[in-house]
Amino acid sequence: MLRLIFTTVLFSFPAFSQPTGSVTDGPFSLRSFRPESTVDDDALEAYFDEANPLAVEFFEHLTLLANPWLGGRQPGSEGSKLAGQYITWNLEQFGLTPAFSQNTSWYQPFDFDLDGSPPIVNKAFVSIEDMALVDDRDFVVLGNSGSGDVTAPVTFVGYAIENGENGYSSFDDDTDLTGQIALMLRYEPLDENGVSQWTSRRFGPHSNIKDKMKAVIERGAIGVMLVNPPNCRDGRRGLEKNRSARFGSTNIPIVQVTENAANLVLGSDNSIVKMQQLADAGEITTTQLNPNASIITEVETSNLHAQNIGGVLQGRGELAEEWLVIGSHYDHVGYGYTGTSSPGKLHRGADDNASGTSANLIVARLFSKFYADSSDESMRSVLFIFFDAEECGLLGSAHFVKEPIMDLATINAMINLDMVGNLSDNNISISGTGTAIEFETFIPEMVEASSVAASLTPGGTGPSDHTNFYKEDIPVIFFFTGMTPEYHTPKDEPFTTNPAGGAIVAELTYDFANRLVNDEKLTFTSNTKGGAGRTTRMPAPVRLGVHPSYSDKLETGILLTGVSEGTSAADAGLQADDVLLAWNEIELTGGRKLMELLKESTPGDVVDFAVRRDETNIIVKVTLKAP
Repeated sequence: MLRLIFTTVLFSFPAFSQPTGSVTDGPFSLRSFRPESTVDDDALEAYFDEANPLAVEFFEHLTLLANPWLGGRQPGSEGSKLAGQYITWNLEQFGLTPAFSQNTSWYQPFDFDLDGSPPIVNKAFVSIEDMALVDDRDFVVLGNSGSGDVTAPVTFVGYAIENGENGYSSFDDDTDLTGQIALMLRYEPLDENGVSQWTSRRFGPHSNIKDKMKAVIERGAIGVMLVNPPNCRDGRRGLEKNRSARFGSTNIPIVQVTENAANLVLGSDNSIVKMQQLADAGEITTTQLNPNASIITEVETSNLHAQNIGGVLQGRGELAEEWLVIGSHYDHVGYGYTGTSSPGKLHRGADDNASGTSANLIVARLFSKFYADSSDESMRSVLFIFFDAEECGLLGSAHFVKEPIMDLATINAMINLDMVGNLSDNNISISGTGTAIEFETFIPEMVEASSVAASLTPGGTGPSDHTNFYKEDIPVIFFFTGMTPEYHTPKDEPFTTNPAGGAIVAELTYDFANRLVNDEKLTFTSNTKGGAGRTTRMPAPVRLGVHPSYSDKLETGILLTGVSEGTSAADAGLQADDVLLAWNEIELTGGRKLMELLKESTPGDVVDFAVRRDETNIIVKVTLKAP
């Protein structure tokens, strides 16, 4: 959890009295040493016996994850890696499959900068032929620059826009920038008044620096010189001397140069003004220039390394392509690197959030057995995900929804477990109860059939990872047992938790999830305050019946991993390993586009799918049927 919300009564194990010291002669045989106890030696055993068999399992997970050996599980630390190995070992034992890199890796790595500052520049040098430019006068190293030492020819790439308005492009189909430095105009094509041709307010999405950089890097550029268009009315003036980190990051040298420096590159017969005019008119694509340039950058990043962990329980039948996500964050603040008033001291993070991770592992084991034993022919796939870097801004879940393994529209719900280790008086907080229309009856039914008393909160946002899913119009359920005085302090240790309560939360999560894997698709709503709200994700009137692979990084199209029997797709002869390229000449750029088209269809519609099968393009005619 990220911040203090409220406090609750803390559970702890039974206390034992401390005897006074004394010395006696020992027995002849150690085997006979068994003195009478002055305390109840069976108290701890009785606690677990009376609680629930799952309480032992919960406490075993929690005590390992919160062991000082793991150092508080700070992202990127050796302790975090050990925690990850423990989680993946369990997922493998349960029979789950890795979630990432097309089901070959348990891990989804990402980097983050704790304070948002750009890398530190230790060395910066730019020259045009044999003329060296002056740092901070003629050029600056941008915040998205990597380290490098390159000398190469320069190619003018205009605005470096791949697909602009009205067919505009800065590139030819065969543009190859391998081994070249790209000289790039900032923003987007301007009119004679220096105003964007494509939008009435400043600049449109085609001016995005990250996209422009990606376009030239993917074509092989080994360095970039960025220059402001000379007559731009609404753009920034001068060099970016604050080294903003908003441009993202790259692994090549990136510098911004002045107009005069750009003219040196273009030579005496040309100027950046003339080249911009041609680019504004769409009369020029890439043009290789005469001089070579040298760029040397040495930057020191302050990035921290993190990794989400995920295991998949594959669904089956018609619901196999839909998902339930059960998440918890496994990181904590280490020795107080963020979010604490006690920096430098070990924070073991038992309740926050070894408890949620422990409950998540229990649910994963129970569900694996349930799926193996069930005779249900139609069940959703389940992703058990363990987020990293939650404590410094919900970064792990933010990264996942940005780079998911499935189309986010296919997620039925996300259940989040964060700080569930201190159940008091069987009273639990459940948030997100207003994020699906069906929750109005579903959640009270589930709670009334359980042993808990629940405090319901309709909102889908809060200081934990479910927030990022709610922002993507996904119904969320957030289980939370309350704040304690130990929150984000070195005192958040295993003995301050309630293992029996953690087992109850795990069982409650399992019961909720059990309904969500085969009930009707939930209908998302933002109506959490009694207003009209908005609803999305109403069930499509038709079902195609394909199993897309959303983790496959195709340039275009949707790779199928399977086809459900008795569906429109099966009747038409679609097969696993087919790639759907187009729907009646509409390019299928991904699963979300397919879902949109299905929602616009009615039973009986006939669709001509362009399909790539075994390196050959064919047309498959599909008659759509109702679900």
